[in-house]
Amino acid sequence: MILLLFLAFFVLLILGVPVGIALGVSSIIVILWEGMVPLVLFPQKMFVSMNSFTLLAIPFFMLTGVIMDKSGLTQRLVNFADSIIGWTKGGMSYVSVTSGMMMGGISGSAPADTAALSSVMTPSMVKLGYPARFAAALQAASGSIGIIIPPSIPMVVLGGIAGISVGKLFLGGIIPGILIGVLFMVASRIICSRNNYGETKSNSFSGSYFIDSLKKAILPLFAPIIIVGGILTGVFTPTESSVIAVVYTLVLGIFIYKSIKLRDLPSIFMEAIISSGNVMLIIAASSLFSWILVSHNFPQTLSSLITSVSDSPFFIILVINLIFIVGGMFIEGLALLIMFVPILLPIALAAGMDPVVFGVMIVINIAIGTLTPPVGVCLFVACSAAGVKLDHAMKSAIPFVLVLCFALILIVVFPSIVTVIPNLIE
Repeated sequence: MILLLFLAFFVLLILGVPVGIALGVSSIIVILWEGMVPLVLFPQKMFVSMNSFTLLAIPFFMLTGVIMDKSGLTQRLVNFADSIIGWTKGGMSYVSVTSGMMMGGISGSAPADTAALSSVMTPSMVKLGYPARFAAALQAASGSIGIIIPPSIPMVVLGGIAGISVGKLFLGGIIPGILIGVLFMVASRIICSRNNYGETKSNSFSGSYFIDSLKKAILPLFAPIIIVGGILTGVFTPTESSVIAVVYTLVLGIFIYKSIKLRDLPSIFMEAIISSGNVMLIIAASSLFSWILVSHNFPQTLSSLITSVSDSPFFIILVINLIFIVGGMFIEGLALLIMFVPILLPIALAAGMDPVVFGVMIVINIAIGTLTPPVGVCLFVACSAAGVKLDHAMKSAIPFVLVLCFALILIVVFPSIVTVIPNLIE
């Protein structure tokens, strides 16, 4: 039955069926084939999987991302980053990464961050002589940081299904997210220098431009400080922080900058509802898929298979990463997370891995999946905005994928990179 489940799922994916529907239909096929349970269990299982206070953060973080894009907050952050490092050689690539890190501290959605960055950065980079394929790959990579630096929608989902503190996951992602951002800048510097990419808009730092852009970006810059700071101090939970993010960005957009009109709100809400609906469908259908795997003892079978080859913790962690890296090429990140985290978490814990380190490791794997076809959602979004072919951008994205893989190795070898801040707060 497990073979039938995966076969039906991949056939539906090949036929172009959306991931959430493919998960649900393949699960229903297996249940009907076996006559396992009454049909009424389908909606019950799916509803229970979504009926979580923790998961309530998802639509609010989605809404925050849309508000940032429509209100021009993204442009303000980009201009601020540009004023600091945009004048250096290859500076626009640094601006993209820095902007992605700042936006990641507000919205928590990699595709949303990529879309916003692509609309602002790609035209500017192409105008300054950067190849469109490199610009697209860079925006996709910069957007992927958004799910590593808190807040993060995958961390919210992972914490909800695995029973890991979402707050600790958020804190654990701070240093790895910053580290990856710095490594992305180093990779960009090497690429731009070797290929002589890009001109600079100015040959020197402009104090007046910096002060002007800082004035315009100061309030948006407070958003991640409020969100992460509130969680650190215990003023509000990660879920409550998502509501704070919406209220704060709405106040900025409507009352402070007046860039959002009341008539714009229905379209903003609708865009967020559609995005959230897609995510929640994947969560609901994935839970049904995962329940079938568990009911057929797939976790025990997989665990026995892995440990029969070797019980070395290094080997076990390597296999877990390979499952997510390869799986992320074909399955959307949240679906993959819900399908396999309940199965692989006990194996990782038995190998001596800290649950927070495991969670951050999985999220980095998901970030890799956003850059690797055929499913790489961030790469698709960036290529669509840049008007370039996916295979061309993929070649330019390879260095950034390698950076993420290097970051995986670092946190496995040096887990304190993840645990130092959560332990300090405790």
